[in-house]
Amino acid sequence: MSYIRRKLHNLTYPLLGRVLMLHRVVGQRSDGENRELEVTPQFLEQTIIKYRQQGYQFVSIDEACDIISKGHTNTPFACLTFDDGYQDNYDIAYPVLKQYEVPFAVYVTTGFIDNRLPIWWYPDEQLGISTESLKSLDADPLCTIGVHTVSHPKLDTLSLGEQKKEIEQSVQELEFLLGHPIRHFSYPHGAYNTDTIKIVSDSHFISALRAWGGNIRKGDATLQELPRIELKEP
Repeated sequence: MSYIRRKLHNLTYPLLGRVLMLHRVVGQRSDGENRELEVTPQFLEQTIIKYRQQGYQFVSIDEACDIISKGHTNTPFACLTFDDGYQDNYDIAYPVLKQYEVPFAVYVTTGFIDNRLPIWWYPDEQLGISTESLKSLDADPLCTIGVHTVSHPKLDTLSLGEQKKEIEQSVQELEFLLGHPIRHFSYPHGAYNTDTIKIVSDSHFISALRAWGGNIRKGDATLQELPRIELKEP
């Protein structure tokens, strides 16, 4: 896209904000292939400061969806989201977010709660969030709990029935555990197909998040396929 066409596009479709994707926040990053899923609390803090200095306003996922639906904002938003449901989201990330009063969302794979299912990309480690920690996060208005299926499959490789079971069972489990409706979903691996979109559209979800896609501009994103930007620490 040429410079002039880009300028015209940006004027026609003004920036509304960014949904930012993270996974783990750890004291020391690993050396293996999971390193890209990990950031330090120092990086998280620097990210918050940087975005505020650049004029972004941190909002909850509900507030972000409201801005996107209206298609207008005086201040671009930033929305922090954490996928999978790791205990370090509570132990390490939460104190930083609480200190800076930053809203955030945690999308929980329900099978990982209390380590009922292994997080297969971290073999021999028990990293799933505990029920107690999850309920503590849920009690804080800064935090929104979303759902991320039962077992973290690539949904586009499953049949319609298998997809429905993964999504609907995870919602039922999380709603039973927390005692209130779960309104937000993120696609594991960012993978989905037309069947997934139909299930999400027919559900009571307000939004469903991809794992990629970039900035959110007026008119170029639906709430069932919201783009995100992955935050990576060098």
